[in-house]
Amino acid sequence: MNKKFSIILIMSIAILGLTACTIKKPPKNLQIQASGAFDEKTFTFQVTSSLPKNAKLDFIIKDQDSKKSVYETTLVTDEKGAVDKRIAFVVGKQNLEGLILYKPEKQTKDIQSIYGKYGQNIRNNAFGYQIEKKDHENYSYIKLYGTFIKYGSLLKGGDVYFDEKPLKIEIGG
Repeated sequence: MNKKFSIILIMSIAILGLTACTIKKPPKNLQIQASGAFDEKTFTFQVTSSLPKNAKLDFIIKDQDSKKSVYETTLVTDEKGAVDKRIAFVVGKQNLEGLILYKPEKQTKDIQSIYGKYGQNIRNNAFGYQIEKKDHENYSYIKLYGTFIKYGSLLKGGDVYFDEKPLKIEIGG
């Protein structure tokens, strides 16, 4: 009787161990918001997020006419999940677009354990949520578009509005 009990106990522990490995983590909320402003010589922007410290965000500025990158950097969040950055950058007469990207593969193992190696633990209602296929897996990430808006006679300055899609600016009156 004692031997049968031991076998049943060992099998039960093995089954529990295997089922625990297949339990899917519940989706997590991931919030990223950004805003920015520019003048003749600088571009400043702020990012607030629900990300932990040391999360990495790609920041790219592209010329919309040529589709080429004119500035790229990796931002790293502080202990509050925020980034406050000022860069020397002349907007000039270029037609620019900014991008902020959260890519799961660029994160540490600790952050991947929260949101997933392929972003599979990011809730699909997250602001800027995108999904595609990568390595035959669903790959989820966050993409925010920054629209540069110049104001009237202040052609050398303005604001950058980040949204899920580029803003359409209509000129006229």
